[in-house]
Amino acid sequence: MTESPSSQEPTDPTGTLPLTWRIATAVVGVEALTLLGYALYLTFRSEFGHPTNSSEGVAIGIYLLILAVGVVAAFVGMLRGRRWSRSPAITANLIVVGMGWYLIKADQMVIGILTMIVGVATIVVLATPSMYNALEAHHQARQAPQS
Repeated sequence: MTESPSSQEPTDPTGTLPLTWRIATAVVGVEALTLLGYALYLTFRSEFGHPTNSSEGVAIGIYLLILAVGVVAAFVGMLRGRRWSRSPAITANLIVVGMGWYLIKADQMVIGILTMIVGVATIVVLATPSMYNALEAHHQARQAPQS
């Protein structure tokens, strides 16, 4: 005999969260990987390439690595459906919006606009009351005693 589905531990911890949460989680994951990759690239290129100012490039790369660790932590929290992960994800996307503005000012209009759209859309999804309510319900269900 097999156990009923209600008595089994769910395999997907975010299964009770809406599809928009999963999409936002995927976007934050891509942002985390992109930031981590760029930070590593900048650090190694500055140290082992032919930089004009090696120490400045390494310092910026290490700073970006520290930021990347925070975004990766937010991503892991989002994968697990944790309430706290929403705030760092929103903060990271505020930075993404600023980067989009910078790209627009640097005559990278299309990339800048697309970057800003992704950042604003992710912030809107994460800041909606329905998302907050879904996270609260998910948290309450996780805290409920298993019987």
